Amino acid sequence: MSEENIKKSNAIWKYSAFVLVILLIIGAFVYFGKSNGGVVNGERVQISVGNSPILGQESAPVTIVLFSDFSCPYCAAASGQNEIVASSLRQRDSSWKAPVSGIIRDYVDSGKAKIVFKYYPGHGLGQQAHLVSLCLNEQGLFWKFHDGAFADYESTNDLDKMKAIAEEIGADMSLLEKCLTDNQQKYTKELSDEIDEGKAAGVQGTPTFYVNGLKIEGAVSYSDIKKVIDFELNE
Repeated sequence: MSEENIKKSNAIWKYSAFVLVILLIIGAFVYFGKSNGGVVNGERVQISVGNSPILGQESAPVTIVLFSDFSCPYCAAASGQNEIVASSLRQRDSSWKAPVSGIIRDYVDSGKAKIVFKYYPGHGLGQQAHLVSLCLNEQGLFWKFHDGAFADYESTNDLDKMKAIAEEIGADMSLLEKCLTDNQQKYTKELSDEIDEGKAAGVQGTPTFYVNGLKIEGAVSYSDIKKVIDFELNE
C-alpha cells in the first residue's frame, strides 16, 4: 500500500472513530436525560422489596421501585436536587418537573404509594454514600440523607463529606461509625445484590422506575409517572 493510501486509510479510521464517539455521547445523553417518558412496555417485572429503604405505608396500593445512584446527576435532578440538569431538561420540555419530590408530595404522604430505593451504578462513583445511607437507614434517616447526598452528588465517594451530611441531619455518629465498621461487608453485599436485581429486571441506566412493575426509564417528568400511578390507582 502506498504512503498516500496509508494516510487516507488512517484518516478514514480517525474520522470513523470520532463519529462513533459522538454518537455514543449523544445516545447516552438521550437515554439518561429522557424527558418524554412513558412505560417502556406493558410487561410487569416482579421485584422484591427486600431490605431496601422504603418511604410510605406498607399497605399502599402502588409500589414504586426506584433504581438510582447518588453519584448520577440525572438521578439528582429527578430527586429535585440538581437545578443545572433540571434546567437543561426544561429547555427541551418546559413542563418538566422532578418526579421523586412530586411522588412523595402527592402519593406517598397521602398513603397511596410507597417508594423503594435500590442501588444501580449509573455512574458508579457513589459507593461511600450508599454505604452511609444504609447505615443511616437503621436510624430512620435514609430519606433525609437521600436529599443531602444528591445535593452534593459530585462528592458521594468522599466518606468524610458523607459523614458531614449525616451529622448535619442529626445522625448518632457513634452508631454510624460502628455500623460502617461492623456492617461494611453486609451492606456491600446488599448493594451488589441490588445491582443483580436491576440487571435481572432490565435496568440499563439510572434513574429507572418500576410502578407496580411497569418500567419507566430516565429522568422523566413527574407528569409522565403521575399518569401511570393514576392508572394503577384506578384499575
